[in-house]
Amino acid sequence: MTIDSTKTLQGNLLPVLDFKTEKENVLTFKNTANLNLLIKHDRVINVINKFEFSTYGNKVIVSGGYIHTEYRYLLDHAFEVYPYVESQWAESRGMNNKISTGLQSRYRLVNTHSSLMFAAVGLFFEYEKWQHPAPEGTESAYAYSRSIKSHLSLSFRHQLGEQWELTTTAIHQTKPDSTFKEARYGGAIDLKYNITPTIGIRGTYRLIYDTAPIVPVRKDYNTIEIGLDLSF
Repeated sequence: MTIDSTKTLQGNLLPVLDFKTEKENVLTFKNTANLNLLIKHDRVINVINKFEFSTYGNKVIVSGGYIHTEYRYLLDHAFEVYPYVESQWAESRGMNNKISTGLQSRYRLVNTHSSLMFAAVGLFFEYEKWQHPAPEGTESAYAYSRSIKSHLSLSFRHQLGEQWELTTTAIHQTKPDSTFKEARYGGAIDLKYNITPTIGIRGTYRLIYDTAPIVPVRKDYNTIEIGLDLSF
């Protein structure tokens, strides 16, 4: 997100709460948060978090999310570097946990009244622990992966009039010696309608395509969400 130099603490929240009385009570709670703490006008501690929890009666059917923390150092108005650490979990897909940490840089390619474009490049270490879909046919119930990977991404945000805002992102991640053979691709589209300067409605689409998952699961992972966006 764009950093406002007049605010020490800034960010946005995207909460969703759903309760239904089916054969069993169904409760779903989701929240995505992007929080930024500005330090001395050139450093930012950024915390991005998503939490998703769903129950059917007394049974937990979905438990997933991530927390991403980075220390952004603004070298000048268009270039920044940042170390980061991230933890993810998605029990419904079989991902027990994933931890990654690395160093990335981001450069602003376009900066106009209505458009922004950023390119990012980085290197990171990734640890994954997945549960096998059919553990009885394997020596262990879990599969593990430890690797160093590169990260390339391009993000573009465009203001569509006074109230609409579109953001698109493309991501490529892979081991430095494989390039495209065992790559992971990602894409995202965000469309936001601003009701007021601090309240909006946001729709998001996310795609992750892993060409070589370490357990036999679907290679593509898709999510679509619509919710209230609260900025401060």
